[in-house]
Amino acid sequence: MRYTSKSELLADIVKEHDALQNMLQRLPEARVSEPDVWGSGWTVGDLVAHLAEWHRMFLRWFREGEDGGQPALPAPGYKWNETPRLNRDIWEKHRELEFSVVDAEFEATYQEILALLKRLPEPAIFEPGHFQWTGKNALVTYVGANTASHYRFAQKAVKRLERRIRAEERKEGQ
Repeated sequence: MRYTSKSELLADIVKEHDALQNMLQRLPEARVSEPDVWGSGWTVGDLVAHLAEWHRMFLRWFREGEDGGQPALPAPGYKWNETPRLNRDIWEKHRELEFSVVDAEFEATYQEILALLKRLPEPAIFEPGHFQWTGKNALVTYVGANTASHYRFAQKAVKRLERRIRAEERKEGQ
């Protein structure tokens, strides 16, 4: 989505976050650890841990860039064309964590991103190259991809699980 204002960006982030959290809260607790929600073996908890880790990466990029550094994008030891490997490594790192732990981390990092965006003036978010570390891109390019867009992606995976649950319930009811 192309954003034209800070308020529009914040509204979309909040809307998509809240929609995802509502979906997660509706899921039966036993189903959040069910494999193959996304990717091979990924659970809902793994998906939420993935979102939280990408939040942490964005916040690291911002802090390092704000201090005048050039952050390793997307992460130390990875290039952008290696995001499938990075995502697998994120999965390996977090896959044993309880859902309540990853959900709390997701919420904490989400709130940290919102607070950051609220304190930044609109030009800092939308001017290409405003921050040296973003190069010719605007900060919104990075924040949108790591928040609202990522939440929409996660919602699709959770919707597939919801459809699977409904199909199983219909089958059991026959």
